[in-house]
Amino acid sequence: MILAAPFIIMYTALATPAAPARPVLGDVAWMAGRWQDRSGGGLSEEVWTAPEGDCMLGMWRMVSGGKARIYEMLLLRQEESEVTFTLRHFDPRLHAREEKEAPLVMALRSASADEAVFEGRSSEGGLLRLTYRRPGPDALAVTLEKNADPPQTFRFQRARR
Repeated sequence: MILAAPFIIMYTALATPAAPARPVLGDVAWMAGRWQDRSGGGLSEEVWTAPEGDCMLGMWRMVSGGKARIYEMLLLRQEESEVTFTLRHFDPRLHAREEKEAPLVMALRSASADEAVFEGRSSEGGLLRLTYRRPGPDALAVTLEKNADPPQTFRFQRARR
C-alpha cells in the first residue's frame, strides 16, 4: 500500500492595490518662500507662508513701469476631504475682479515632492489648472491652463533677501 504524502495547499491572498492617499497640506510645504521673476524689466513675485494649522497664505503681485498693476490673494486650506486653493484678483486699488461671493477655487488633485496640481473651474466655466513645479531647490515654475487658451508658464527664482 502506498501512502500519499499529505499536501498542504496554501492560498496567497491577492493584494488589492491600496487607493492612492489623498494629498494633504504638508505635501505642498515646499512651495513656501518668496519667489521672484525680474525678467522683462518688471517684477512678478509670489510669496507663500509655511503651513501652520490648516492653511498656507500667499500673495502674488505684478509690478511694471514702477507701479503695481495687479495683485492676487491666495489661500491653501486643508478641508476635511481635500486641500483647496482659493484665489482672488485685485486691481491696484484692491477692487476685486471676481464677484464678492465667487473667488476662484481649485482642489489639490495630486502632489509629490516637486509638483502640485490644482484643478477647478474658471470664471467662464471652463477648466482652470495650476501646476506648481520645483525644477530645482531655488526655482519654481507655475503653469496656468485656462479654458482652451495655450498654457502659460511663469518661472521664478527664490528671493535672496
